[in-house]
Amino acid sequence: MLLRKIKPQDDAELFLLIRHCLKDANLDIPGTAYFDESIKKMSEFYLNNNSREYFVLTDEKDNVIGGAGFAEFNNSNQIAELQKLYINPKFRGKKLSYILIQKVEEEAKKYGYKSLYLETHHNLQIAIQLYKKLGYTQLNQALPGSEHSTMDYFFEKNLFF
Repeated sequence: MLLRKIKPQDDAELFLLIRHCLKDANLDIPGTAYFDESIKKMSEFYLNNNSREYFVLTDEKDNVIGGAGFAEFNNSNQIAELQKLYINPKFRGKKLSYILIQKVEEEAKKYGYKSLYLETHHNLQIAIQLYKKLGYTQLNQALPGSEHSTMDYFFEKNLFF
């Protein structure tokens, strides 16, 4: 497996992966990333801004297995949002999320972000347990500026502790 930055040719595979994963979790509903226009051309969102990154895991044939990224949250230069962590169901259970999250944390820290914020949903219990295990603190509510109204679990992690 290879971990690399997103490329424009990844857009179609990522779009299908994200929509598939959300549909499997019964989250193909308004207020989720399922309806975000940005998932159609994710490379544009991440490559056209120097405060964001997105990483993909690929197989030996450069097929996308999963991905995760970060971007400034609510125009903050202190808080980044861990975004769009998805793994192809065929590759789950191999600790690939750990690899992606570690990379996102390392890079967000290099960019000078002090913390990572994320939103998830109670349908994603495995993800919730993962975030807790990795030291993310559960918040009582979304941070101001949140865009995904359906999300009901919120976490933050200090990158400099």
